[in-house]
Amino acid sequence: MVKHVGRVLECVPNERLVMTWAEPSDTAEKSKRSQVAIHIETVGETVRLTVTHDELTADMQRKITAGRPRVLSSLKSFLETGRPLDEKQVAGG
Repeated sequence: MVKHVGRVLECVPNERLVMTWAEPSDTAEKSKRSQVAIHIETVGETVRLTVTHDELTADMQRKITAGRPRVLSSLKSFLETGRPLDEKQVAGG
């Protein structure tokens, strides 16, 4: 499991969440923190979730590119079925 820490910068219930994002060992170094914004928008009878991740180093970008699609797939499964994907499904196995 990957662990991250952060601080909520903005919270508008049912609309927007903005937070800092860092690995626990990197919280003291501002250059190793990034920012995530999650925007929730109603579109007809569905909901659009937009995740924007800014202020990334090359290493952060590499890690997020590898992991974010799996996390969002598991979230989608959870929202649709009430169950997240298990570890093997998330890892592609």
